Amino acid sequence: MVTAKPQIAIKLVSKPYSSRTALAPLMVGVGVGWIFSLLWLCTGIFALLHNVYWGLILLASTFGFSLFLSLMTYSMVRDAHRNFVFELTDSDAVLDVYDRLLKRKSTQMVLLDDVKYVEYYPYRDSSSMILHTPYAQMEVPLWPLGEQVKDVIDFLDGRGLRIVNVQFDDAIPD
Repeated sequence: MVTAKPQIAIKLVSKPYSSRTALAPLMVGVGVGWIFSLLWLCTGIFALLHNVYWGLILLASTFGFSLFLSLMTYSMVRDAHRNFVFELTDSDAVLDVYDRLLKRKSTQMVLLDDVKYVEYYPYRDSSSMILHTPYAQMEVPLWPLGEQVKDVIDFLDGRGLRIVNVQFDDAIPD
């Protein structure tokens, strides 16, 4: 007996990272943060020469802020080197993540019949959804997938899945 391969109803491929919404202000903010970190480092060293306690406080706070900026910068670089392919069929959802930075590929799949509900985060620059099943929680980043995100939500809603929009404070089912 030959089974037919499910037909892809929707296939979304991520856009280049450079087209991400609000990328320019984010990069400017991180750049300004690094400039201020360098200025505070110089100020902390200067203050250390005149008042040890005040200098140590400035250097410690500069180190903490620089650590935060390092994590944010790494996150931006990591996201810039990832490509996403999200496929929906009548029976399943498949997310392929291609990480060019670490040279890895990962695939996650859930059956749509097993999805209890979908958490939807519609925020423009970081939109995503989480498909909840008894065996997995599949987080799908929607921000790099373009303008067809509404089609995905409509498709899942048309399949009878409960969509919980966190922006509207919808109740999350147990």
